[in-house]
Amino acid sequence: AASIGIAFVRDPRTTVADALACADDACYAAKAGGRDRFAVFSAETASGAGGLNAARLAADLVDAMEDGRLKLFGQEIHRLGRPWEDSRHVEVLARLQARSGRLIPPGEFIPVAERFGLAARLDRWIIRRALSRHGKAMLSGAISLGVNLSAQTLSDPQLWDFVDAAIAESGAPPAGIGFEITETAAVTNFAAAEEFVRKARLRHCRVSLDDFGAGMSSFEYLRRFPIDAIKIDGSFIEHIADSRFDREIVSAIAGIARSMGAAVVAEKIEEGSALEVLMGMGIGHGQGYLLHRPEPLEVVVARAVGGAAPLERRQARMGGIK
Repeated sequence: AASIGIAFVRDPRTTVADALACADDACYAAKAGGRDRFAVFSAETASGAGGLNAARLAADLVDAMEDGRLKLFGQEIHRLGRPWEDSRHVEVLARLQARSGRLIPPGEFIPVAERFGLAARLDRWIIRRALSRHGKAMLSGAISLGVNLSAQTLSDPQLWDFVDAAIAESGAPPAGIGFEITETAAVTNFAAAEEFVRKARLRHCRVSLDDFGAGMSSFEYLRRFPIDAIKIDGSFIEHIADSRFDREIVSAIAGIARSMGAAVVAEKIEEGSALEVLMGMGIGHGQGYLLHRPEPLEVVVARAVGGAAPLERRQARMGGIK
């Protein structure tokens, strides 16, 4: 079941590193195609972005963590029908700035980070940067932050030592920190995910199940994990105004979540009609371009700090999604 990648080198100026990177891309394509086959590198179908293949993009990601080209963005999570200032919870996102200045979206570099074993390093960078820069605002109760975790990060036995140190250094309150876990990450190492959730709860950090409903193990999560919120996968939200099936799925998930005392967040709200349906169904929280387009995290935090409620009132509802 060998997987073979082939790259034809026609330009004598091609470096050894570039030739190997192209062959590696082709080998990955062979694996993705079912293994036991070969694939030939094609610039038109190469993974990565901006003309970079996957190996070069991975190297650029490492450099970007050091030279300031990796940026933190944030997307607000709203209480539906209420101003964002009532909750002030934000999902932290990463954007990679190419050397040309173009912003590369996560959908392009996150899979590359996972493929080359950089996902845990990336997650740590995001956690440290977010807490160190905005821990003071979090401590004041002006904002709470949610961070996505990869399967590699969940399986890291030293993760909580790192998180505890980051919290201590930044002064960020654990109750103002949320971790989002996808089914893909949890199913990779269910035992590690279960242990992570247990330790998060001991520290009073929040845990959300992301992209809920997209896979076959979603409801097994609920049996095993004591979670704070369920984020319904956007594929069920996009066409909810026109799809009775999607409405039934969302209604069922919301009902189960409520019975467990968990909040429900609808992802990928992009149309007013979808928002109306969700509000009519009693869905409490939402996220998507209709409500807020991602922007630099420092801009979101500055807006939250500028309109912060008195500390006592903010602390009373600390955690954003309740």
